[in-house]
Amino acid sequence: MKALKYRIVVEWSEEDGEFVGRVPSLPGCAAHGSTAAEAAREATVAAQGIIESMRAHGDPLPPQDTGAKFSGKLQLRLPRSLHEHLSRLATAEGVSLNQELLSLLAEGSGRRELALEPAKRGRPKKRPASAVVSKKAG
Repeated sequence: MKALKYRIVVEWSEEDGEFVGRVPSLPGCAAHGSTAAEAAREATVAAQGIIESMRAHGDPLPPQDTGAKFSGKLQLRLPRSLHEHLSRLATAEGVSLNQELLSLLAEGSGRRELALEPAKRGRPKKRPASAVVSKKAG
């Protein structure tokens, strides 16, 4: 599978009871999956099909939107009281404030990721995820 040069947004859909991967640069391009990773994979397949069709018809492709370069540096303004609290946590752990913040962000990010993954057992598959290309907005 070729690398897709377009951003994929994956969200849980209560309505569908599964994850939906959308490609914002390609309106109407969406795919479902029982996991976030599956929805992203299927959205990639759907997007590649749309791009191939656009090329075949001579339609202009939307600009690629994954070219952002991230430096790994982040400036953040926070209340002094929170800064003090975080600094105390870092001291108690014997690490730098940067390391403590990185650890807290990674932990919180991991928890959110786990919360988004629904229980896989006992859920029937509604439809093949690769077959879904939706025109529904939202």
